[in-house]
Amino acid sequence: MNITSQLTCLLLLLVSSAGPSVASEAPSSGKPRVTWTAGDAPDFRYQFLEDVRTTRLWYATPETGTFSHHGFLAYFKGVMFAVWDSQARDENTSGQHGVFRHSTDEGGTWSEARPLFPPLADNVPAARTPHPNPFQTSQGFVPLGDRLYAVTCVDRELKEKVYRFNEVARVRIGFLAREVRVDGTLGEIFWLADSAPRPEPGYPAYPAGDPAVVARLKAYFREPATLPQLLFGPREYPDSDDEKFMNEPCTPWRLDNGTWVRLYRDEGSIHAKDRAEVDASKSRRNYAAFSFDGGKTWTAPTWTNFPDTCSRSNSGRLPDGRYYVINDILPMAPRPGGRSMLAISLSRDGLNFDCMAVLRFISPPQRHEGKAKSIGYQYPHSVVVKDHLWVIYSVNKEDMEVARVPLAELAKISPSSHRPLNLKRR
Repeated sequence: MNITSQLTCLLLLLVSSAGPSVASEAPSSGKPRVTWTAGDAPDFRYQFLEDVRTTRLWYATPETGTFSHHGFLAYFKGVMFAVWDSQARDENTSGQHGVFRHSTDEGGTWSEARPLFPPLADNVPAARTPHPNPFQTSQGFVPLGDRLYAVTCVDRELKEKVYRFNEVARVRIGFLAREVRVDGTLGEIFWLADSAPRPEPGYPAYPAGDPAVVARLKAYFREPATLPQLLFGPREYPDSDDEKFMNEPCTPWRLDNGTWVRLYRDEGSIHAKDRAEVDASKSRRNYAAFSFDGGKTWTAPTWTNFPDTCSRSNSGRLPDGRYYVINDILPMAPRPGGRSMLAISLSRDGLNFDCMAVLRFISPPQRHEGKAKSIGYQYPHSVVVKDHLWVIYSVNKEDMEVARVPLAELAKISPSSHRPLNLKRR
């Protein structure tokens, strides 16, 4: 199938399978709903952002490692920081660790890529690992006053499956942190714990952090807007109200009335017994949870009609007041190409997303095989810096790119429809 045919098929798929809309205003229960109506118009046509500048941050090779994923951005004291996880070949495998670059001229030029958190075990493909070794999953950056910290989660894979089928079998070792300075230098690595775990033989030991700093970092991750996104393991996040396993919550946003909103990835039924049942039970839609008490308690995640291939989403608010969600919006499985289209959806009220435009579409061919790899532009994270929205994402889980989108370009995105909404769920 050539590129033109692939483009046509994927575009038709989204229009035909997006499903009916659901009202964005509060139902009789009083709970709000998140809806996606950007594709409702009978003559719906995709809007493609034209003035998007992309920069490659990492080109995967066997020498540098052919797996890259889990990107985060931060803008701090006039400096842009980018971090992602790298591994020799495979996802969530021994030696996966954080790599970073920084830019002092707002993305014009970038420093050389360097390890942010060195590997805690041999950085080798999964097949070469004789026993479960530690690996890292980045949790991004934390600004504390006049200092910026990077944080990563350290887990150890379990070979024996002991949880529900669609949960990741791993055991938590702890969290590592270090200061990241605007000149590119790094502070000492420390554990967010009262005592330090024992290191792997042949690898350095890191101390427990200063109790005051550790307490502030932990408090940061308890805030509703900054809860960790990429924790994997048993019962990290609540199940949905229809017994689906939820994963990878996006950054929540706060409505003008004070309500917090968070989207979750649908990982399939908690009762699934094998991979086929898991895949069949996924709705390929985001779920939404709400907090009416400042993030202290949350409603059970509820199905929305917001298309999602089942990947990490990202959200935020633009200077003009509009809310945005960036995600892989094709409602199909990742392996056949569901993550091929990275799009941004916009909303005036934070509930009804009635505008959408494509950021990236049809990735280059994947060059390297690896565990859990899929094609496409994946796991976005974003920051707004002056007149631009910056988005980091992985390409085929091997390269890393950052895209710069003018806010003026986003202002051109218009709603596709104001038709009456169908209140029935498919």
